Amino acid sequence: MNISPLDIRKHEFKKSLRGYDTDEVTMFLEMVSIESENLIRDNSVLKEKVANTDTQLKKYHDIESTLRETLLSAQRAREETILASKKQAEVIIREAEVKAASVIEEGRSELSRLRNSFAELKIQKESYLIKIKAIINAQLEMLEKMSFPEEEKVDKNKVPVAGKEEKGSFSEDQKSENQPEVRGQEETDVNDLLDSDETVVEDKKNIM
Repeated sequence: MNISPLDIRKHEFKKSLRGYDTDEVTMFLEMVSIESENLIRDNSVLKEKVANTDTQLKKYHDIESTLRETLLSAQRAREETILASKKQAEVIIREAEVKAASVIEEGRSELSRLRNSFAELKIQKESYLIKIKAIINAQLEMLEKMSFPEEEKVDKNKVPVAGKEEKGSFSEDQKSENQPEVRGQEETDVNDLLDSDETVVEDKKNIM
């Protein structure tokens, strides 16, 4: 049962022959009433402080929860960023390795192709040189086997020894008259062969 200070003040006791002194009882009740008021007031102040403290504590809990969630979100974002960066770096490295391998392979293929082309050109050069030498040798053999009618006539007449110089001079003149035609044919064959060689070399350059 709740008793207020006013109840204490207004409370009346029954009188008896051998009862307490009325003035003392009234004075005591007054003191108890005052003390009760003080206690109630202090209790009210304490309750208000407790309520304020609870409110502040709730705010602090909310702030703590928000900070914790923010930290967790930041940590998750950091981990995701690091993971994404690692994956991206791995992809870039793989692409660079593949591209580098491709460039190296292309370089090796090009080098091999150039070496093969150079070897073929060298073989063709040697082959053409052999053909040119064979043509020259054949022309020389042809010149050696050729006979000149003027020279045969001179041999039959058998001029004196003193006229040997004239014979030699006559033979050389006759030979010089017939040799231009042979040399012209030889030079034509060699020029045709050289032109064919240049055409093949040009075709090789175009293919490369």
